[in-house]
Amino acid sequence: MSARHYAIVGAGVAGIEAAAAIRATDADGRITVLTDEGWPYYSRIRIGEVVDGRALPQALALRLPAWYDEQRIALRTGVRVEGIDASAGCLRLAGGEVLGYDALLVATGARPFVPPFAGADLPCVRTLRRMDDAIALRDVVPALRRAVVIGGGLLGLELAVSLAGAGLGVTVVEVADRLLPRQLDPAGGALVRELLGRRGIAFVLAATVTGLRPDGAGAVVDLADGQALPADLVLVSAGVRPVTELAAGAGAQVARGIVVDDRLATSLPGVFAAGDCAEHRGELYGIWPASGEQGKAVGRAMAGAPVTYAGTVRSATLKVSDIGVFTMGRTGDDDGAVQADRTGDDYRRLVRDAEGRLVGATLVGSLAERRAILVAMMAGKPYPA
Repeated sequence: MSARHYAIVGAGVAGIEAAAAIRATDADGRITVLTDEGWPYYSRIRIGEVVDGRALPQALALRLPAWYDEQRIALRTGVRVEGIDASAGCLRLAGGEVLGYDALLVATGARPFVPPFAGADLPCVRTLRRMDDAIALRDVVPALRRAVVIGGGLLGLELAVSLAGAGLGVTVVEVADRLLPRQLDPAGGALVRELLGRRGIAFVLAATVTGLRPDGAGAVVDLADGQALPADLVLVSAGVRPVTELAAGAGAQVARGIVVDDRLATSLPGVFAAGDCAEHRGELYGIWPASGEQGKAVGRAMAGAPVTYAGTVRSATLKVSDIGVFTMGRTGDDDGAVQADRTGDDYRRLVRDAEGRLVGATLVGSLAERRAILVAMMAGKPYPA
């Protein structure tokens, strides 16, 4: 019997963790990873460091070439997959090549969402998702003076810090009434705003962008309240949307993302999906830890091991400048009994259920308690013990 061939479309965390899990489960199978990027697996959450010069692109590599050789994984970069024929078990690549497979993983990730406001297509409007985006920004930033970042979420704040570190005057525009609205309560968001404000970053909250007007090589960002913010660079960080076209074109069930079951299998025979493109039990996670967990699970499933992926407990750890932010689990006001306190520049908010068990946590500033909180929450125990 010939060795099975596993094909993986996408070389992000889900795709590469899946490849490693396949190899750990099937020592003899052939593994091919295809990506349209020219850069192999790298830390996508650190690409802001390339923009401001803190890191060279190659320093963000998470697997060196020797690892692919040792694991006998064929990595093909700069390859675009144009179609899937699930009934025939093959991929159609740009240029006409046809690649057969026994099991296929679609790990195509997500793309930045740019709201359809007027002027969104101006040359000064950029997004940052891939390494090529970071390199292009790095090359133009030295000639710029002012930037507006649209979006005060995790990535938006990291980008704002990177641009400020590169010497630009930065204003962050956020539609919610606080920063990190998906992770923080008003008090936590206010502390992050205060700490970043000390670093020279300006903020406009509860603000709606109505459009952009050309202004020389830059633009003026118009807000609903009448404010007009001039900028040489407008960086949009308004969330992402799953890349589902490849799977949808093959007939896979797609809702907001590619629908998968507890084995991360799609509705197509022999085809799986994981990472930012996958929708599991109605959830689109869009976070690195979930993509990694899904990658490990789907790799084992593809190789025939029994797998039940039950979901990922949401958590995020962010380092904006030297400000630590950690959130995990349920953090809303209606999620349980809330204990919140601020000491100096440190903020802690704990959420407990009716039995006193920790079900949600937020830290801003010091992250010294992060590991103990993780252990308590994963074990379903009270905290402090």
